[in-house]
Amino acid sequence: MTEDIDKLMQMSWAPSDTIALALSGGIDSMILYHILTDRDDTYRKLVLLHVNHGMRPESADEENYIRRLASRNGHTVEVAHLSMAGDFSQAKARTLRYRFFKEQCKRHDAAVLLTAHHLDDHHETILHQLLTGRHLNDTLGIKAAGTVDGLPVARPLSAVSRQMIKRYQNKHHIHYFEDETNAEDGYTRNYIRHHIMPAIRTHEHLHETSLGRAAEDMDELKGLARLRASEFISHNKGGDLERDALNGEPHIIKVFIIQQWLSLHGIHAGRKFIEELLAVSQGDASQSDLHIGGKTVKLRYGRLFIDDDSVKHVRLMDEDLLITGNGTHHYNGYRIDVDLPRELLPLAVRPRMDGDVMRLPNVGRKKLSRIFIDNKVPREERGKTPVIVDKRNEIIALGTIYNIIEPQENYNGLNISKEKAHEPEE
Repeated sequence: MTEDIDKLMQMSWAPSDTIALALSGGIDSMILYHILTDRDDTYRKLVLLHVNHGMRPESADEENYIRRLASRNGHTVEVAHLSMAGDFSQAKARTLRYRFFKEQCKRHDAAVLLTAHHLDDHHETILHQLLTGRHLNDTLGIKAAGTVDGLPVARPLSAVSRQMIKRYQNKHHIHYFEDETNAEDGYTRNYIRHHIMPAIRTHEHLHETSLGRAAEDMDELKGLARLRASEFISHNKGGDLERDALNGEPHIIKVFIIQQWLSLHGIHAGRKFIEELLAVSQGDASQSDLHIGGKTVKLRYGRLFIDDDSVKHVRLMDEDLLITGNGTHHYNGYRIDVDLPRELLPLAVRPRMDGDVMRLPNVGRKKLSRIFIDNKVPREERGKTPVIVDKRNEIIALGTIYNIIEPQENYNGLNISKEKAHEPEE
């Protein structure tokens, strides 16, 4: 059986490398440690990294055993103690573990971090991602090699089954620690391992190896979808998305476009939020706001964009004009004809303010001060030019210079013009 594992072991490091092993004390990592100790000609130095979560009475025993084992074999060991108090999640624990791994790999100049994930882990992860709606995030399953936050990670046992690992342990009488939570079905991964995977293995027409092939196919298809999403986003200048163009794409491509677009703005959204945003884009509303991660995704007049500012309300100063209905209005020598659906009202007309920014189609955000300069507006005229904002306090028009409201089939929109001065009577 040792020979079988030797054939399946995937070693991506050189004999001159220092390597680090994430050693939990469980059967998988203890088997990998045993193999690496036996094959010490494949690396220059081995560093053991152990994380003590302090969640079980056995945690201290595991740490002490690993320290003694490392000392006996002449290996360096580093231990981190995590505080699991408060609202501590598995995701947060993983983040802290890999932060520790990355720090220690840098400290010891390790070329790669090794983890003991095996073939069954790969298949269970694929099912977990599929059945919990996470199949569009990253790759499916656990790959033999990759990076985590820039840290090179290799999984030498990725082609080795759990059954082979258990036989290896029995043959070599390798001591390991069993985490009793692995037997609990309360964790989704455990339920898949205990109930779904055994059912697949016992059915003559079901093959778990098909999961791996399906993951490879889907990852390749996702690569094509991401490429199309990148092309679409690059063609939308200014960082906004054109609503009609987005709606013209196949649904799955739209999902990847939104996912990638949000990610570019530091927003990592789940499928539920993405579908909600697409429903807004495909709906009848001309304006809508969706809040996520301290930011606001806004739909305005045929464009989607992201605003870091919280939603504001229309604020009127003494010199402001509030437009609550359609008709003709006058402001500072300008005539403003309004023909808009009720949901787009009210509008406020005001003079410019310091820091005013307007979002222009195919350009992005631009300061009003720069717009005035670029359009050679005389300084004395700038204070008179009407700035029109909607009920979300977004600037939608600037005098006769810019107006992002286009006429539609059912309404004429905004029409702004300078009023003619009366000729003096003779």
